[in-house]
Amino acid sequence: MTPMPDSARPADDAWRDALAAHAEGRHDAALEALLRVLDAQPANAKALELAARTLAGDTEALADAHHNLAAWLYRRGRFAAAGHAYRRVLSIRPDDVSALSNLALTLMREARTDEAEATLARALALDPHDVGALLNQGVLMWRLGRLAAAEAAYRTLLDRWPDHVAAWNNLGLLYKDMNRLPDSEAACRRALALDDGIAEVHNNLGNALWQLGRVEASIEAYRRALALRPDYAAARANLALPLLCLGAYEEAWPLYEARHEPSIGEGGVARPPVPYPQWRGESLAGKSILVWPEQGLGDSLQFCRYVPMVKALGAAQVSVACAPALARLFETLAGADRVIPLNGEGRIEGHDYWCLTMSLPMRFGTTLATIPARAPYLHARDDEAQAWRARLPAGALKVGLVWAGHPREDQAASNAIDQRRSLDARSFAPLLRTPGVTFVSLQLGATTRPQIADLPAEARPFDPMDDVRDFADTAAIVANLDLVITVDTSMAHLAGALGKPVWVLSRYAACWRWLKNRDDSPWYPTARIFRQSTRDAWGDVLQRVEQAILAI
Repeated sequence: MTPMPDSARPADDAWRDALAAHAEGRHDAALEALLRVLDAQPANAKALELAARTLAGDTEALADAHHNLAAWLYRRGRFAAAGHAYRRVLSIRPDDVSALSNLALTLMREARTDEAEATLARALALDPHDVGALLNQGVLMWRLGRLAAAEAAYRTLLDRWPDHVAAWNNLGLLYKDMNRLPDSEAACRRALALDDGIAEVHNNLGNALWQLGRVEASIEAYRRALALRPDYAAARANLALPLLCLGAYEEAWPLYEARHEPSIGEGGVARPPVPYPQWRGESLAGKSILVWPEQGLGDSLQFCRYVPMVKALGAAQVSVACAPALARLFETLAGADRVIPLNGEGRIEGHDYWCLTMSLPMRFGTTLATIPARAPYLHARDDEAQAWRARLPAGALKVGLVWAGHPREDQAASNAIDQRRSLDARSFAPLLRTPGVTFVSLQLGATTRPQIADLPAEARPFDPMDDVRDFADTAAIVANLDLVITVDTSMAHLAGALGKPVWVLSRYAACWRWLKNRDDSPWYPTARIFRQSTRDAWGDVLQRVEQAILAI
């Protein structure tokens, strides 16, 4: 007899459990078992039918029962199984517009975008004014980054049904990603005027207010969302940000842990794919721990400062995983016994615990008064710094410059923030003409670095970035500079971690780490913050920077 594949055995066991639970009338247990079957076999017709009947209590028509099952599966993130359930509906009712439009969303979630568009087009061809199809078209276009098309779908819906709460809410989300923040606030408030009891809309209003720089108002909105739904992980994580901005670290850090709860979904922080437990403050004496990166490169640069503190707890081995571009630089980090570049090669050995990098401030009870701010905690390699010293142009004052971040054009929300923090190189032309100053470009990026060519020849900074492979190379250049001027990017954190004077040009609704109404940073003693006084206006910021550099 051919042995049964291991992958099939759990599904068979779960099927038997489901049949037994259903026969005994234990419907919740039956559904849990059926989820296990469908996780392994999303197209299992018998499991789908039993789940549909169990969920409906054997009272609904088969097509309706499968439709309800599909929605139930979708809410639980079982997109493949939900898609098969919608297909079962369509096998009975081929022109079911709701099933078609919702099937399109499951296909989108499976990254089958061409099929999703074709399916949704069929739904709208059957009924161009179907509310669900128009709403889903807006969602699909938004996900595909076709923001104008998404707005058109929502506006078409609202022209016919002006009191549609979900459409106003979704429009608010869309406007945030389009950098139309006042419109985002207005759309969310319109949704709340129609129904004040939806936690998600209060959360989305909080996001708009936070991006507008209205810190206290955003806190109020997030707290309202949590009052309506105390288990709302996204609202807890979002509430942490304005609290961190105000320096309320004791309340904020525990809330920020919600960022990696599975219920957040694709917007959350991924946990490391390892089988051992998360460190929750247990003794590390004689133990090993893996410190795992999250979010951006700047976050890794800022919070790797805690690695020596982890080592000081008596850990036998502290391994630091990081982006490949940071690996050589992180080899200079005290307390890091091993640096693991996440380059897809090799495997991560076993450890006793793992911990996300940005959970370390909470584990160490960090307050504004106890931030470990000693710098430098990262270092350029001496031989590389000496080599760059000979290559950089002579000058009494050498200043590094970064004028733009990473646009992330495939991520609408990140791109919207980058648009608010980035400038064009030509904005710095007056500064670049400052007598007695040698400017060195530290700018990377396929669309931003070439802007050097748009500057007048006499104002162009020296550009060494063709020979930069990683952050260790950049650190070697920065080691030879007197000052770094940068918008809010990873370069601000690199310069601060190296103990180099750094001037950070900060957008009006600043990142939480720069706090509020301060021109210094408790995280980086060598940093000076130049904030926008008006949203989207950089003119006065650049004037202040020009005056400050003349005063050196």
